[in-house]
Amino acid sequence: MSEKKIPERIEREMFEIRSRMAPDMTDLRKHVEPQVLAERVKTTVRQRIQDAVERIKENLKARQQELVESAKHQFTVAREAGEKRDPAPLTDAVRSDPRPLAILAVLLTVTLFMARKVTGGRS
Repeated sequence: MSEKKIPERIEREMFEIRSRMAPDMTDLRKHVEPQVLAERVKTTVRQRIQDAVERIKENLKARQQELVESAKHQFTVAREAGEKRDPAPLTDAVRSDPRPLAILAVLLTVTLFMARKVTGGRS
């Protein structure tokens, strides 16, 4: 090969490489533009917040179901304790999960305060 053909061939290969890289570089520039990055971050943050909210909802729903089941159990035990005149099973049930009784106490207190407010504090 002649020495003149080698540089021409190298130049031709370099031109081909540059022409193949041009679309990639343009695409790369589009991906690193601040607006594109900001939109991608917004989308990611929004999706993660939605996922977290869904997990919280599912967790609350499960806890709510547990509380309902516990309240039903305590109600059943309370009825049986009244029939048998033995408060021990009810005491054990409340001791194992005091939430239903605590909620009942709060609701009764609020009801009493509201009734007192409606009647104007008259005894």
